Amino acid sequence: MKNPVHILILILLLAFVSCSKEYKIDKSDYSLIPYNGNEILVLKSTENKLDTIFINGIERYFASSDPLAFFPDQHEIQNLNCKISDPNYNRYLPGKVLIELRASSDGTQIWFDIIMKESWYYGKKIYSKTEFDSVPITKMIIDDKVYNDVKIFESDGSYEQRDNYAERFYWSLSQGFLGLSKRNEKWRLIKKYVP
Repeated sequence: MKNPVHILILILLLAFVSCSKEYKIDKSDYSLIPYNGNEILVLKSTENKLDTIFINGIERYFASSDPLAFFPDQHEIQNLNCKISDPNYNRYLPGKVLIELRASSDGTQIWFDIIMKESWYYGKKIYSKTEFDSVPITKMIIDDKVYNDVKIFESDGSYEQRDNYAERFYWSLSQGFLGLSKRNEKWRLIKKYVP
């Protein structure tokens, strides 16, 4: 017969390990990032300025919800990494994330960080899947190209006094980031290179 102390330790160990949960992104939500991970996006403004976003890969990993917990919950995260223009200076910022998916107990959360040359979207950045789905789909035409699956995300007015304030941005379910609009300037995707 086994030692009762060993059995008790085994039961306690299993109880502790089973306390943590692992949250995964629903596989169908991966399509919210419609990129391969190596694209180059060229955008042009109504002021004839150009800007480029360099997509540097899609990263998928698990992160804990509480780093001090003995057995923290694990949340799957998927990032679209990129090198993007600084909204305040004439330089590029490596290691930025355009869109992030995060698994939570309530389902997938979608997080945007929309910045580019002289432009920054300060509005609501984190959406539940339900909130994301509730944004109406509309049609958008850019240089005779029709996008029938565009969601327009309006700013809540935060920091509207800033010069780089963006009022809204446009996200195509099939093509991704299509541009943004400021008070006196609009940026639109004119070319998407896929090496």
